[in-house]
Amino acid sequence: MIPWRYDMTAARLFTLSDQTVRLLAGLEESVYIAAVYPAGAEDMMVSSLLEEYAKAGARIMIEHIDADREPARLASYNLGLPSVPNNSVIIQCGNQARLLRGSEFYEVTVDGLMFSGERRITGMIRFLTVGEMPVMYVAQGRGETSWDRISQALTMLQNDAYDIRPLNLTQSGAVPSDSDVLAFVSPKQDLTDQELGILREYIGDGGSLLLMIDAVLNSNDVIMPNFTELCGDFGVDIRNNIVIEDNPSYYLSSNRMYLIPDFTSHPITQNIQEQRKLVVLPVVRGLARGEHDSSAVQLQPLLVSSQHSWARVDVTVEDPGFTDTDVPGPVPMAFAAVISNYRHGGSAARVVVIGNASFAYDGNIEVQANSDLWVNTITWLTGDRDVEAIAAKAIGASRLVIRGDDFMKLSIICLLVIPLVAFGSAIATWATRRNR
Repeated sequence: MIPWRYDMTAARLFTLSDQTVRLLAGLEESVYIAAVYPAGAEDMMVSSLLEEYAKAGARIMIEHIDADREPARLASYNLGLPSVPNNSVIIQCGNQARLLRGSEFYEVTVDGLMFSGERRITGMIRFLTVGEMPVMYVAQGRGETSWDRISQALTMLQNDAYDIRPLNLTQSGAVPSDSDVLAFVSPKQDLTDQELGILREYIGDGGSLLLMIDAVLNSNDVIMPNFTELCGDFGVDIRNNIVIEDNPSYYLSSNRMYLIPDFTSHPITQNIQEQRKLVVLPVVRGLARGEHDSSAVQLQPLLVSSQHSWARVDVTVEDPGFTDTDVPGPVPMAFAAVISNYRHGGSAARVVVIGNASFAYDGNIEVQANSDLWVNTITWLTGDRDVEAIAAKAIGASRLVIRGDDFMKLSIICLLVIPLVAFGSAIATWATRRNR
């Protein structure tokens, strides 16, 4: 009866993010949300979350429907499906309606069971209410990673109202004029001379490009000279190498090639730094700053390894330690570039090169802040669109990540100091009572 609530969950499960609040405040038309659950068997997590949507948005209308008892009410949403099951949520705006299944609100990750209800509901509201969606083309034809392996990453962007389309440059002969971002996800073959010319023209006209390129572990051959030449245009050297980390605080578990990089100050990494999150990159190609016209190119590293890291330039060397042919760190692992196009009369182009693509693969994208890095990168490339990643929230105990020397200190305290204190206290208590 008292119109006041306080969210006492550690992960703030029932507190809407700033992104959601801003979206709801800016709605210009009504959004109808139907929670489809058997009467008396509603998902309390979803129901409580929907109550917060109704409180935060004057244009949000919530109703509860039992699919078995009220099929006529379901039919009014015109989903075009033969049937609508219980344990789902319908979101409708105008003549468009979409169905979210209850299973989509929960994810099992390395951090445990996660509740992604806000991400899914807000993403769908944004999708249904946004006017013109930015278009992201994902390149194909050069042996790039299949869409099946990056389905979660692409779904995140679709939830944030991006239009994702495939593109084969050889077949198209040009980058479509409606492209806001063109992404290459781990190409295995080089660009043709024709494709190199297409991309140079695209960047010259102010296009945005994302290149995520993995390290090659078994060859020193320069297998992608045209990609190398393209990146050289804006001062990024992508010649093959592997980054090895010797500082335990900068790699995951005991694997010195699963890196936890430092961040520089940039819009892509700012909110990750502020929230003290981590990014994990498995097996990284180190990048380097090459020669470029600094009056035309603003080049900034995004991710760097520690002072105790190094890059193995000759990947055929089997010695696990640092050798004379290796390059000492810190090693840049991602660059962002803004390229002035005054010569072409166009707007400034934006380019991001990351020496790793597998951080965005299914299963890896949910690790720590990998999803933030992915979404923030695309957001910056599309012109700082006011969209940020809404993180899934852990249900139950949160997971504490302890790195490097801190792990050893904590182990000594937990396994030695605390038991000795407890044992000493017991001895002292026993001795005192015995002497009475």
